[in-house]
Amino acid sequence: MCPATASKRYEQLEHVGDIRIKVFGDTIEGLFINAGFALFDIMVTGEKIKNEFAETVVVSGIDREELIVNWLAELNYLFITESKIFNRFEIEQLTDTELRATVLGEKFNPHFHEIKNEIKAVTFHDLEITEKKKKLETKIVFDI
Repeated sequence: MCPATASKRYEQLEHVGDIRIKVFGDTIEGLFINAGFALFDIMVTGEKIKNEFAETVVVSGIDREELIVNWLAELNYLFITESKIFNRFEIEQLTDTELRATVLGEKFNPHFHEIKNEIKAVTFHDLEITEKKKKLETKIVFDI
């Protein structure tokens, strides 16, 4: 289990027609955790998500950039196909090409949750994981 960064997790940037964010992390694990948090924070009222079940998510990619897109796409897929929403992300294994995590959350319930944005896809547009002042960050565009 790896904690997320104690500082700001993400910020929303201006973008015409889609949603663009900048995600921050003290570590690469923190960056992936904060990206998962940002996805659901943008989609639903996240402060109301309970940890009723845990699920293992395993994804791979050719590099860290593809891996973070595949990570977010898999989380979005679980929301779209199984109505699962998450607010806690525990990275168990992370390399440049593989990720294994336990995600905690609950089923979406329209009586308790509100959809803020529907995300159609996670894109590769301007995606690059960079290090600045010993912190990691990446910009991600969600197609809405």
